[in-house]
Amino acid sequence: MKYRYTINGTGAGGTTWRTEGQVEIDKAGLFGNVPHEAMMASFNQLTQGKAIYGNPGVGCRGPYDVTSMLIEKLPGK
Repeated sequence: MKYRYTINGTGAGGTTWRTEGQVEIDKAGLFGNVPHEAMMASFNQLTQGKAIYGNPGVGCRGPYDVTSMLIEKLPGK
């Protein structure tokens, strides 16, 4: 099953950030793994400079605080 996620948060000094992506879980009964997988992918985006920042051209340093997380199941298997 595939899920789309959007995670919003703040970093040091109140800089805002957003990450987006998709995660795939092999077994339908393991939805509880989706938030964990989304957070891992989000952290990678943040630390690799691939997140969407509130101040273009200004990176976002930690510590990172998550303010919202949206997870949507994608159509299909």
